[in-house]
Amino acid sequence: MCGSFKSLVDEPSAPADVVELLDGADSAEEALNAMVAASNAGDDQAAMLLVDPAIRPLLLPSIAIERYAIDSFLLKTGSFGEDENYRGGLLFHFTLRDLVCIRSIKLLETRVVDDKRVVFTVLTTENINHEENPIHNVRSFLAIQRSDRWYLFRSFGELTMLFAGSLVLQGTNEPVTFLKIHARCDDSENRENADNEVEYLLPIELVHEHLVEAATAPEIKESNQLARKSKRYYDNIVNRTKRGDYETRSELEDAMDPIEDWADILSGTTASLAPGLIEFAKKHGLKPEPN
Repeated sequence: MCGSFKSLVDEPSAPADVVELLDGADSAEEALNAMVAASNAGDDQAAMLLVDPAIRPLLLPSIAIERYAIDSFLLKTGSFGEDENYRGGLLFHFTLRDLVCIRSIKLLETRVVDDKRVVFTVLTTENINHEENPIHNVRSFLAIQRSDRWYLFRSFGELTMLFAGSLVLQGTNEPVTFLKIHARCDDSENRENADNEVEYLLPIELVHEHLVEAATAPEIKESNQLARKSKRYYDNIVNRTKRGDYETRSELEDAMDPIEDWADILSGTTASLAPGLIEFAKKHGLKPEPN
């Protein structure tokens, strides 16, 4: 038995696009480069480890329901074939997809906030929505040093929609806009002729400070606990499906009913930030804009 043991060093090397799992990076620049490498590889786990740990609780509930929606659809289709009643649909706000959409960047500007914070403005090349041609966006990343490691923050998925004044997420007809997304058009030009330029109306480091505090709220903690519970419950269903416990699609869907209820609860996580965000905006001079 011992003679047949094969050392890991004898195994084939990993594919070239597999990145190392790094919890933060040694410098702000290395954190940015590592995030782009993780995104380009489609490795959301590696990308999440480069997001500021204080912000992760705001992203994980949205990612949990997005992953469940994709995985459960594939599980049901793989087990019982295509659903004749399925007509397609829009999948939430793509926080998970947003983590891994960047293929490359060009650094445009660096702004040092203090010895622990740096803002990078970059031109991104991104692939989304099965488009044939990539799109180019001007985005800002905030690099933050915690202990001896550097992490990043930018708005992802639902947070971007919340900051952009989503009526649904802010729950009001007079939303506050924190960022504007400038699309390229004939009468105005974005830097580097980008398709879109994302402009924060308050300094990104100020928005980050507010979110770090918001992420400590009891309801955010509860949402993250529910997200972990949903994943464990779903993993159990997958294992039971593999051993043949469900004989029909209906039985499998019935087993998933509790997760559907939990997903409805989790879908309100980002919206729960809106009241505090609106008060924060007013404090710093931003005014609601009637729809």
